[in-house]
Amino acid sequence: MPDREAALKAENLRMTFGETRALDDVSLTIEPGEMVALIGPSGSGKSTLLRVAAGLQVADRNSGPVHVLGRKMQERGRLASAVRTYRAPLGFIFQQFNLVGRLTLFRNVLLGALGQMSLWRGALGLFPDSTKQKAMDALERVGMSEFAGRRASNLSGGQQQRGAIARALVQGAEMLFADEPIASLDPVSARKVMELLAELNERDGLSVVVTLHQIGYAREYCDRIIALNAGQIVYDGPRDALTQDKLIEIYGSEYEAAFYGAEEEA
Repeated sequence: MPDREAALKAENLRMTFGETRALDDVSLTIEPGEMVALIGPSGSGKSTLLRVAAGLQVADRNSGPVHVLGRKMQERGRLASAVRTYRAPLGFIFQQFNLVGRLTLFRNVLLGALGQMSLWRGALGLFPDSTKQKAMDALERVGMSEFAGRRASNLSGGQQQRGAIARALVQGAEMLFADEPIASLDPVSARKVMELLAELNERDGLSVVVTLHQIGYAREYCDRIIALNAGQIVYDGPRDALTQDKLIEIYGSEYEAAFYGAEEEA
């Protein structure tokens, strides 16, 4: 039986792409209310772990179960039949924002409510007034209400990412997965996005798992850090115990880019 107290519980996850083991027997548990950073060099398995946990990728047939908010997303290479329903309380923030460029920011944020509506109302865009107000409240929360009528394609990367967070709020997310949400942002925008995620964690109690290449941000905003290398967990513990020697061991030739670049930005 899954641990229904856990926000995320993964057991013996395995994922291969050709000859590459993206996830190699990965097991972890994220408790409710935690804000956890997943770090590691390029290709270490960070993004794959999030996508498998969310049921966006199917793991290998010899992979164990993964539960999110007590619901089994997949096991042994098969997605749960109700995986789309199970994703409803899970917000996923992507590196490339995933907003519809031709739509206004307001309409993009409204799309977060589609899972709470009937198919025909959603297809026709018949959002109730209460949902429209919720969308405006969410935009106000992320500091983007003045841009509600602007097309998403005309917004900066940081503005679009804050819009994506507002969409997750309208979705009613109980947990957030954020996959490299600041990778393509300037330092000021990156800090705003990380502050928003931290606020949602602290004030709203949302569990947050964020993949980051920048160690400085991981240490500043996340109490717990999980490091992956070659598809395996090589560190899982408090940020203060993650030593420089361990970071050099984890990142190898990427250490300076991941550490010093992040420190300069911060």
